Amino acid sequence: MVFEFKALKIDRKVAKIFLIAVHTSLAGLLYGLDTGSIGPVTEMNQFTSVAGVLSPTVQGIYVSCILLSASVSSLSSGWVADIISRKYGILCGAVLSTIGSVLSASSQNLSTLFIARIITGLGMGQAISVVTVYLCEIAPANTRGTLACMIQLLITIGVAAGYFITFGTATIDSEMNSRSGLSWRLPFVVQAIVAVLLAMSAIWIPFSPRWLVERGRKDDTIKVLRGLRDGDCIEKELKEIDAAHMRREKREDHATIRELFEPRYIKRNLLGIFLMSFQQLTGIDTILYYAPIVFQQAGFSSQRASFLASGITGIINFAATIPAQIWIDKMGRKPPLLIGGAIMSACFLVIGALYATLGGTLSDGEIFLSDRRAQLAVVVLVYVFVASFACSWAVVGKIYACEIIPTRLRAKACAVQQLSNWLVNFTVALTAPAFLKASPSGPYFLYGSCTLFTVLVCFFAMPETKEKSLEEIEAMFSGDSVSEVKEEVKDGELHTLQQVS
Repeated sequence: MVFEFKALKIDRKVAKIFLIAVHTSLAGLLYGLDTGSIGPVTEMNQFTSVAGVLSPTVQGIYVSCILLSASVSSLSSGWVADIISRKYGILCGAVLSTIGSVLSASSQNLSTLFIARIITGLGMGQAISVVTVYLCEIAPANTRGTLACMIQLLITIGVAAGYFITFGTATIDSEMNSRSGLSWRLPFVVQAIVAVLLAMSAIWIPFSPRWLVERGRKDDTIKVLRGLRDGDCIEKELKEIDAAHMRREKREDHATIRELFEPRYIKRNLLGIFLMSFQQLTGIDTILYYAPIVFQQAGFSSQRASFLASGITGIINFAATIPAQIWIDKMGRKPPLLIGGAIMSACFLVIGALYATLGGTLSDGEIFLSDRRAQLAVVVLVYVFVASFACSWAVVGKIYACEIIPTRLRAKACAVQQLSNWLVNFTVALTAPAFLKASPSGPYFLYGSCTLFTVLVCFFAMPETKEKSLEEIEAMFSGDSVSEVKEEVKDGELHTLQQVS
């Protein structure tokens, strides 16, 4: 009977952690909704009646400016998360995203649309950067991968939902000169609702126990851990957090960006920056942002047909993320990156070869493939590419880059990593429309080659972190022996046990 009650208690706490992960990962849902809807929105006649007909360059700037502002806020997110907590850092991002989404939905000209998109980017960059850190810090070691990739699962749900929302709203206000524009405004309304829900969620979630220890709030740390772990786990985890904190106090009191590039941390920090940067050079956001263009070039002539094909991309992206979330803590971090990256590279290199041999450009500048079987092959390969990304690089790269950084530096390091991710994403999103229309095969050869390069780097430079606690990973990268770590844990054991009791 006691065992049954204890099991029920553990299950309830596990469920609570997963509920927290879902609520905070609404930041990912918000980003996914924008990613899935913004490309189709800019292709709608009703949108152009307000914003004007966008050239490929202006379209790229409008779509990508959210990523530029997100890069700015993600860089400052480390300081925000350290000063006011992970909890309130998420809340700040949610509030900014709400303001930006409401402004987008009510805009009457292109200038206002740009301003609204920049504000939304500030909120998304802040929220996503802090949520990644927060989930890594509240998750138990054996489920950290599953919990930390919850945000990616909701991103994929948002992408799929964004595609189908625009597919469903495309027929509203079909008159080209209609300025009410519900067809393109409703997607922004949905984003505003999700942003409000994220803000409400940020109010009730607990503080990060590791942030509390860094602020000397040991009593609050114990209260939070009691709500998230069973008794034995509380004792063990608090020992590890305490010991790691004491080790950091001996070395330096204040974390700085400069410290990330000192010999002790530079290897793991550069590895994290590399993973987050090259995640975008796989070309995934060229597909997700500009799927209508990609499928039109592959033979879908009508707007609604290309929207529908884009929606299928969203479904595949979501479906492939589910097994990755289930298996990530069993498969580890390295194998998915190697296998998934190899498949992704092969898909794009083959697509590039098809366009190079069977593709061309019409007099009006439109790209075409002369062979129907080649068109079908491109569509299938795009779907395989998206599925491979969803179950590998989409979930593993962010988790790994975050967990290899010590707690004291994690918020600032993740801010720098996310900055590199946003900046590369901005560059890709900015250039993709013109690149896709200027060179039939060039984008696919470029992204496929970059992906192959990342696979080689991961094979030679990436140690495995599966099922290791954050403190064990820190010791592994810092070169401290296991006995040193255990001795420091032992030194703090009596003080910790007194606190728990």
